[in-house]
Amino acid sequence: MIKTNQKNDIDENGNSLITRAGQIMALIIGLGLVSMISSMLVAESLSGDAEKINRSGQLRMLAVKVSRAALLDEKVNPHTSQYLLTAKEDFEKAFRQLFVGGLTHQLDEPAISSQYQKVAKIWDKIKSISFTPAIDEFDGFVVEIDQLVLLIQQESESKISVLRAIHGISLLTIILIAFVVLRRINRNIVSPLKRLVTVAYAAGKGDFSLRADYDQKNELGVLSKTINKMSKELKLTHEDFEKRVRMKTSALSRSNNILAVLFDSSKLLAEQDIKEAIAQITSELQETLGFGEVVVEFTTSEVENVIFDTATGSRVKHNICFEQQKFLISKRSKKYGCLIWNYQAEFRVEDWQINLLKTISDMLASAYTHELERVAENRLVIIEERAVIARELHDSLAQSLSYLKIQVALLTKKMNKELSREQIDSTVEDIHLGLNRAYLQLRELLTTFRLKLEDPSLKNALAGTVIEFSSKSSHEIKLNFDLKNKSLSANQEIHILQIVREALSNVRRHAEATFAKVCIGFEQGHFILTIEDNGIGMKKEHQLEGHFGLGIMRERAKSLNAKINIKSSIDKGTIIEVTFPE
Repeated sequence: MIKTNQKNDIDENGNSLITRAGQIMALIIGLGLVSMISSMLVAESLSGDAEKINRSGQLRMLAVKVSRAALLDEKVNPHTSQYLLTAKEDFEKAFRQLFVGGLTHQLDEPAISSQYQKVAKIWDKIKSISFTPAIDEFDGFVVEIDQLVLLIQQESESKISVLRAIHGISLLTIILIAFVVLRRINRNIVSPLKRLVTVAYAAGKGDFSLRADYDQKNELGVLSKTINKMSKELKLTHEDFEKRVRMKTSALSRSNNILAVLFDSSKLLAEQDIKEAIAQITSELQETLGFGEVVVEFTTSEVENVIFDTATGSRVKHNICFEQQKFLISKRSKKYGCLIWNYQAEFRVEDWQINLLKTISDMLASAYTHELERVAENRLVIIEERAVIARELHDSLAQSLSYLKIQVALLTKKMNKELSREQIDSTVEDIHLGLNRAYLQLRELLTTFRLKLEDPSLKNALAGTVIEFSSKSSHEIKLNFDLKNKSLSANQEIHILQIVREALSNVRRHAEATFAKVCIGFEQGHFILTIEDNGIGMKKEHQLEGHFGLGIMRERAKSLNAKINIKSSIDKGTIIEVTFPE
């Protein structure tokens, strides 16, 4: 927040705009008052002047009247003429009331007073009873009265000239003051305000380089300093925000790069051989980290406390100018090696780099663990398949070979005893039949062991199997496939196909059925496989002993984490139901 000490920044004695405005207003008001008062005084001094001029003009008429009355009454006794007396009384009255009224007395003026006294003397002489003026004297009297009227008129006109001068001076003074005030307003208010507006507009557009250059101890000066300080602080704030934005952008870009590296690493570890994937992962890591070299070393030691204090790879730098960061590659208490980061000591290591390397080391540990588990699983699958082959050979071909071995031994005895040709031919015929049976069993085993899903659709593979066994058997086999858009893994599909083939093979060889059906569907989160026939059924002891390939089917069901249920009764057929989760 910007704080300004106005008492120190504003000179209240003369520079304050409010003080100046008050002074200008006081000057204008004072000038107006002086002009108005002067005008009023001059106007008031003119009060009655018109009447005086009128009265002085009336004196001329009355003087003419007196002269005419005197001339008309010369033949009459002028001292007793009523008309002349009346004319003299009227003139006397008008002459005495000439300067009565008005705020100012014009007799104070020397010229008017002197002329008035001169007219008064002439009038006193004319109105004397013992004097009868001549025409020339009356004319001179009228001339003197005209001179008095002229002086009175000139006095009034001088007052009007004074009033005119007051108005003119006031007008000129006001114009001069207005000119000076407008110039000072333009210099001290308008121009600084325009500059302040320009600075504020530029600041609003993000340009904080402009400054208000008005430096006076008044309100605009305070405002200019305040806006300059505000612009400076806004510039610092804007630069700080830009710095933060750059940092956030850099952090987001770095996070994006880290996610890309993690995604690519996960994809490489999932799709490629782990050693090939590690080469690409370390290359991307070095590019993302920005400096240093990344090396992955695996150990074959099973010692619990593996020591990684020294690196033995040819690419590892051994120099006092280099630093190392080592991250153990381990999972479930098993140690597989370490991830080593070599870099120059002058570089500064950040937390995100450490976290990235730790995550990659964990991913490598998980990938290595999965690789070992996959190898172990493959071994188990191979062992399981070998066990299946061994059981198949034992239950079929081995028994046939044992039978043939017995028949060959019997033939040898008969030949040693030199028995009849018919007995020997009978044994040879049995051996021939046994060989044919063993050959057929061997072909079936080879077909089973070479089985694979060339068609990506399980439905088509099952349909092909049903057609194959229908052609080998003398009865009809139907297929009902309804998985409701559910999909099975490749491992599940191959086991299901093997179970169906084994069951149909048993039906063909042992059931003596006239009809069979294969159904596969999905209900309540489980896959259900059913093989049904209407043959002679199986005895209870045969089910328990695992004859007719039941042991093989149970092993495959176990691989599917499935439950197998066999329902069979004599002369009513057999139902084999396999249920396993999604």
